Amino acid sequence: MAHGETFKYNYAIICRIPQTFQYKALRTKAGKPIDIDRARKEYDDLRDILKNCDVNVIELQEDENYPDCCFIEDCAVCIGGTALIARPGHTSRQGEVGEIRKVLKNDLKLNVEEIRNAKATLDGGDVLFTGKEIFVGIGKRTNDLGAAAVADFFPEYNVNSIAIGKCETLLHLKDVVNMAGRNIVAVGGGNDAETKEANYILTEMQSLAQYTYKILHLDNRAGVDMLYINGRLIHRTREEMGEKNYGVIDEKIPYTRHRVNLSELSKADGYISSMLLPIYKKKNQMNVLSDITEDDIAPFCHK
Repeated sequence: MAHGETFKYNYAIICRIPQTFQYKALRTKAGKPIDIDRARKEYDDLRDILKNCDVNVIELQEDENYPDCCFIEDCAVCIGGTALIARPGHTSRQGEVGEIRKVLKNDLKLNVEEIRNAKATLDGGDVLFTGKEIFVGIGKRTNDLGAAAVADFFPEYNVNSIAIGKCETLLHLKDVVNMAGRNIVAVGGGNDAETKEANYILTEMQSLAQYTYKILHLDNRAGVDMLYINGRLIHRTREEMGEKNYGVIDEKIPYTRHRVNLSELSKADGYISSMLLPIYKKKNQMNVLSDITEDDIAPFCHK
């Protein structure tokens, strides 16, 4: 991917929220019930923001057999014109990748690669692309073999593995670190345990990195939840991240920002980037894909 194309995307694949999400979505912590109507409103708001960021949105049908299918990021790693089909670490989610594969290969016609080792696990949420190199978190959902697959299929980038298995508060690497802009890494914790884990990950990243990044320090997970896309930053609302974090972003980020509330989706460990697969395709076919109907893309179902 050329430097000028980094963080530039013209497509995003998203998936609607099934009714089963309300009761059967995987959750690392027991908590308040999920309000399905509010969760769908958050999804709709994010979809509209993506359209305002000059992205063609490809929306897949929900599948009641896969309560977590809206967290589509975990199904593939897309960098440049290559899409690596992931092998989600939780067995209940592995059937989700089939429909994603079809869209990436048949509709977007990307170079689609498969993980060959049957023992490998890889969640897209554990893969952070900085525009210059790749960091992979090895922990609850991604193992060493999954990280090795990322290195195999993206040989043009330095791929760094970070052991996050002992980080009890983390499900994915992107829970605690995201890109806030070109060369800007946002990192942050919350309580003492979260802050300790965030500091550990930042130290590991800085020791492994081949490049130097500016660090945007934030003090809770909602503050770190952001997506830099097409020169704009999508992040959580002031109410969710708090005045202090909002003030830091106000001060440090000069480009256009979009705010989205994810309070319901976050109950099932959802975050902004988990809701989409952003893709840059060199040969633009906007006039075709913007007209995709439900008949063109089969239901998100594998029997």
